[in-house]
Amino acid sequence: MNPRRVMTALTAAAMGLIGVQVLAVSPSGAAESDSGMGSYCTIAGSIAPNPGISYEAKATTYQLNGTMDCTSEEPSHGTVTGTGTGTTGCFGGSSAAVLKIAWDNGTASTVSAQLGDFGYGTGGYGTVTEGMLKDSHVGLGWGRDAAGAEVRCASGHVKSYEFAGYMYFHTHSGH
Repeated sequence: MNPRRVMTALTAAAMGLIGVQVLAVSPSGAAESDSGMGSYCTIAGSIAPNPGISYEAKATTYQLNGTMDCTSEEPSHGTVTGTGTGTTGCFGGSSAAVLKIAWDNGTASTVSAQLGDFGYGTGGYGTVTEGMLKDSHVGLGWGRDAAGAEVRCASGHVKSYEFAGYMYFHTHSGH
């Protein structure tokens, strides 16, 4: 097998997947809302599940801490804290979370979200229930990373992990 052809095929596949991701969640800058605010934000942080994540999905609670940088001028940065509960495992699960965002302009938002876990990622949707961007729809997703995750997961020893991904806020016109 020609290594150059394999690399070309892998590059084309990766670029195609990136293109699909961009089409699926690409923001047009700030999302519309009553105050003209809203945004696509990158998010990174850590999650501490209790009693930990294992191969088999089981009842879990977790704490989330992270930071966001956004495409809008204001708010452009936020600190996220949250809690969740559900049934989670290394390769699948679902949970409900309440995320509190402290924005850099002194305001705050509360997001109620439904999350699904798959492989080494999490995706979900929700609504801003309180504060800035109230009633905005929220899409979110991130990848998970834990040192030695495969081995630790099989033995039930993933007690914390880091994540990186996005949150997208959108309010329909006329809301």
